[in-house]
Amino acid sequence: MKALKLTLLILAILVLAFSLKGCDEIFGTKGDAITDEVFEEGRRDPTIILEEVGYAALLPFWDHFDQPTDVMVGYDELVYVTDATGLHILDRAGRLYRTIELDGAQRVLQDRLLNVYVSARYETIVEVVDPEFIWNLPAVFKFENPGSGSNVVLDTLIMPFDDASLTPGAQRSRLNPNRTDNADKIEITGLGILHDNTLYVARKGPRNITGQPEAPDNTILIYGPFLDEQGNPTGRMRNIGQIRALNPNVPSLISAVGISDLATFVAAPQRENMTEARSFLLAQGDHERDIPFRVLWVNAEFTPDGLEYRPRSQLLAQDTARADRFLYEEDRFVRPSGIAYSADARGHIFVTDAGTDSLYLFQSNGQEGVVPPAGSASRKAINVSFGGTGSGPRQFNEPSGVTYFNQVVYVADKGNNRIARYKLNTDFE
Repeated sequence: MKALKLTLLILAILVLAFSLKGCDEIFGTKGDAITDEVFEEGRRDPTIILEEVGYAALLPFWDHFDQPTDVMVGYDELVYVTDATGLHILDRAGRLYRTIELDGAQRVLQDRLLNVYVSARYETIVEVVDPEFIWNLPAVFKFENPGSGSNVVLDTLIMPFDDASLTPGAQRSRLNPNRTDNADKIEITGLGILHDNTLYVARKGPRNITGQPEAPDNTILIYGPFLDEQGNPTGRMRNIGQIRALNPNVPSLISAVGISDLATFVAAPQRENMTEARSFLLAQGDHERDIPFRVLWVNAEFTPDGLEYRPRSQLLAQDTARADRFLYEEDRFVRPSGIAYSADARGHIFVTDAGTDSLYLFQSNGQEGVVPPAGSASRKAINVSFGGTGSGPRQFNEPSGVTYFNQVVYVADKGNNRIARYKLNTDFE
């Protein structure tokens, strides 16, 4: 009887312990930080052994996309992908959360309020022009925190209506279907956000006459919040300027000949001391033009005459004792298609090139490659760029977008219908 009572007492204690602490705290758990990281980021490709410092593929890659055009990891740590279907929202393990259908989705970006911007196309009829003609116009959709499940569209910026440089007469003129430079020939090819949620919108198009009130198609438009009568933001945006310093026709260190992407120096994760620089990087992907310097760093500098945009010409100074290749190396790129900046202490610049099917990495000083790790015999930056045409784990087929988050590089590999992920082998523990 005593033995039975003792057994019942032990069982009661165990039941109480389970209810208060749970199995994991009593017996331990099979989960740990490393396992969680592998599940979230993927596992390193075991077939690739890099003898030098380089990027290793994280498997599995994410597929089931329809020609993905861009990828971005937001401040909410969700992954946003645009493709021919629209906008896909995933967690960092690649599990699909939801899809928002959009025609011609091209670029995606999140601001610091968790609103998401997507460049796409907008079908509409302009009654005053032609009540039967359906236009397919370039637009930027602003979604209110879609990662939370919201379907609210706060604003839709449509060309030519949301270009403040155009008078109503000029807007109507660009909506003549018989014109070879009408508004549906414009493409929105890049989005950038600043610390104060000012939005940069890069576009390209056929009309590039300079010296006129109308801004050229090849330019960057600046959008700020639209305020109500009490001075409160409404969620809508208004065009507050265009960056006229960019030459739309003649390639130089401050030009905008066929912009293919845009990046600012503000990116996730959220930081208390985020840069207030209004400078940016842009890629010029017009493969029909001879453009010696296709990826540009444009500085925004405050002067007595106001804000001015100037070329970062010091990147032309190339120290061959510290690196073999450089960002400002003539003809370094063929058709740059995506550009991103790592907003961490490393300050790396990533460029995808659809002409060479490659991914390139540069330091903020313009040197290609990463700083040699401790103990390395190398005294120069170690080149970790890679690629080549194909479907292998370190190959691409028309890569179109790139982003960086927490030591992982994500590439929208358009021709292979996948999102590829990579991590420096020196970052594996």
